Amino acid sequence: LMARGHKVENVAEVPLVVEDAIQGYAKTKEAMAFLAATKALDDVNKVNDSKHIRAGRGKIRNRRYVQRRGPMLVVPDAKGVRAFRNIFGLDIANVNALNLLQLAPGGHLGRFIIWTKGAFAQLDKIFGTFTQESSVKKGFVLPSHMLTNTDITRIMQSDEVRRALAPKKLQAKKPSRYTQPTNGM
Repeated sequence: LMARGHKVENVAEVPLVVEDAIQGYAKTKEAMAFLAATKALDDVNKVNDSKHIRAGRGKIRNRRYVQRRGPMLVVPDAKGVRAFRNIFGLDIANVNALNLLQLAPGGHLGRFIIWTKGAFAQLDKIFGTFTQESSVKKGFVLPSHMLTNTDITRIMQSDEVRRALAPKKLQAKKPSRYTQPTNGM
């Protein structure tokens, strides 16, 4: 998260899972107090400070301003997001319609996501587990890991792998491109 530039030094734990009671907030003032209490307001303020005019031709093409990506609030359903929708820098997503471009903007993993308890509980139902199929996506099982040990250099240098490899081939000397002249024979 911090490598992507999120301000999460003061956040108690990551992933940040909060009670479903925040969906009952009606006022933006309550939502801002919640973000301040969870120390996620630093990341929202970072987005506010980063808004600037785009370089290049995009200004003419109705893409005048650019800003950083802030935290994303994931909720289990559409109700209760009214208080959060007017906060600049905070994105809101439904757990049933998660988008890879929202979860990893620009293809870079590590976005700061605030999950509600209900949304976090629905993940296993939507995506399944490594052993159990999803109940929403028919026949979908999470892909298993290709490697259980990710220390590739240690694997390559192990005796088991070295014994299975063929010995190193010595390259034969290439013949010269130039041949002896035939002297008109």
